[in-house]
Amino acid sequence: MSSGLISHDRRPQILSDELMHDPQLPQAPLGLLARPEFRWGFTVGAVGLVLRIGFWLSYAPVSYGDTPSYMRLAAALRGGGLSGYDATRVPGYPVFLALLGGDPELIWIAQMALGWGISMLLFVFAWRAAGSPAFGALVGLLYNFIPGPVFFEANLLSETLTAFFLVMSLALLVGVDRAGSRRRAYGLALAMGISASLAALVRPLFFLFPVWLLIFVWFRPGGWNLRLALIYASAPVLLLGAWLTWVYTTYDMFAPTTLGGYQLVQHTGEYFEFLPDEVAPLRDVYLEYRDAQIAERGTQTNAIWDAIPEMTEVSGLSFFGLSAELQRLSLQLIVQHPKLYLANVAQGWVDFWKAPVFWDRDAVRSELIGGLFAAWVVVGRLFTLIANAAFLAGSVLVVVSRRVRGRLGLDRYILVTGGLVWLASIVQTLADHGDNPRFLIPLQMFVFYMVASWMWQWKGTRTA
Repeated sequence: MSSGLISHDRRPQILSDELMHDPQLPQAPLGLLARPEFRWGFTVGAVGLVLRIGFWLSYAPVSYGDTPSYMRLAAALRGGGLSGYDATRVPGYPVFLALLGGDPELIWIAQMALGWGISMLLFVFAWRAAGSPAFGALVGLLYNFIPGPVFFEANLLSETLTAFFLVMSLALLVGVDRAGSRRRAYGLALAMGISASLAALVRPLFFLFPVWLLIFVWFRPGGWNLRLALIYASAPVLLLGAWLTWVYTTYDMFAPTTLGGYQLVQHTGEYFEFLPDEVAPLRDVYLEYRDAQIAERGTQTNAIWDAIPEMTEVSGLSFFGLSAELQRLSLQLIVQHPKLYLANVAQGWVDFWKAPVFWDRDAVRSELIGGLFAAWVVVGRLFTLIANAAFLAGSVLVVVSRRVRGRLGLDRYILVTGGLVWLASIVQTLADHGDNPRFLIPLQMFVFYMVASWMWQWKGTRTA
């Protein structure tokens, strides 16, 4: 482990014939840069590379409360494969960590490479979607200048890897739409299915993502849609189906992870006292931990993780049996007290949009740079909050106003990105409560893409 680790206790191909056959090979790159798409793409790539070199020289990888569990599972995979895997997390990020040997510095380098790749994929996606390389560069550069995703590349958490597969999938969707041959379309559809499945295997929230993308494959402009949909769907069916089957046969739970019951307590723990006396041992132990944490921190969020050892002891249940029992009890409470549950759901939905920046000033290697980073965080978060508000307002206006819809546009790429953000905002708060602001991070650039696209379209209609 590197001493630089900071720890928190909380949890086209279109080349002209002249260029292809030009004997003066050293001039070829200059010819490429004369094309706007290459020039803009080079700008995005160069800026992203310089920024990350500077970041590497001035910051350090940061560990959070979830990091040790990811590291533990990565070690289990290195040691014995799935035989020692407890399915408390989907396997994508632990596999990523295992491949990098669990070294924080290597993980950070890899995640910065992924971040650079995300900016380039965003450039390609936005360029192809809008037909403008300048617009593509705007979106790609935005990723590099928004502090939230850039700082997250240094965090030993799964969000950057998730964002990479999400953006990769949408870039592949554009490729499928524009494929000039069946073979190319089929290959890109299969790759998109694999990428969407990998996003789900990194963050279980995105088990909905392959299903959402299937709609846009099925209604693709052009032909071959049924076969394309079947080829695309084969990857999620095999990859996600295999994982769900393994969890079910190993732990008797048909779910992406074995933590479902504990996560529901993040909701129902606030009114756990309403459980009947038949489960008093479990109820009373949790209430003790909950009340102590509220007294100390003002919230019951994540109290369940400290309570698990004593709850397993008093119940006689295993870790997995306790999760199943807490799921049963939580569903019972939700049915009996729907208003309390829905109040938490509403609060979690609001929290989803709060755009925190996860960084640590102690990880900065210079006081001067630390001050600059702090200012960047404040300005960047304000900019992100404005973008989130514009996304929400624009979404409503596009739906209710035909005039606004005509001015802003509503193409399939707006629908696939905006719809995914809205779906995730709802699903995340139904299943968990407490860490909701983190769930937007892999999707934040889709919000920026939507707002930038509307502004670009509005500018175009005004100058037309």
